[in-house]
Amino acid sequence: MGEADDSTEKKNKKTVMKVASAGWKPEVVSKYCSEDYLIHFGTADLDRDHLMEFMGSIHHALPDLRYKVNDIIAEGDKVVTRWVALGTHKRAFQGVLPTQQTVQFSGITISRLKNGKIVEDWEEVDQLNFSQQFGAFPQESM
Repeated sequence: MGEADDSTEKKNKKTVMKVASAGWKPEVVSKYCSEDYLIHFGTADLDRDHLMEFMGSIHHALPDLRYKVNDIIAEGDKVVTRWVALGTHKRAFQGVLPTQQTVQFSGITISRLKNGKIVEDWEEVDQLNFSQQFGAFPQESM
């Protein structure tokens, strides 16, 4: 790999870290994700506006939400992050009343960048764990 490739990969990692470190807050998504951005999230595909709306609702429900990136790997135009998020459920989220409990969930995101902007993401989140913490499914003891 040439020096230019290394430089682009470093810049791409910095861009992704800015978004991840800010917890995907809508104003950061707007700044660092392209207008034609698309995220593949489970079986859903969201454009930038829908992602900003969704993340706004998560930040509203978990006002102290923070993300920690445990691993970041870049190759070519892609950056992979393995992360964990943590926050307190203080406001309603998708019809679920606040529990005042700590919510923690983790995931892996593959981001594709072009011209310094994130243009596409593939994200896998532990959705069952996430849903259980919001009371959508009962947690069964093992």
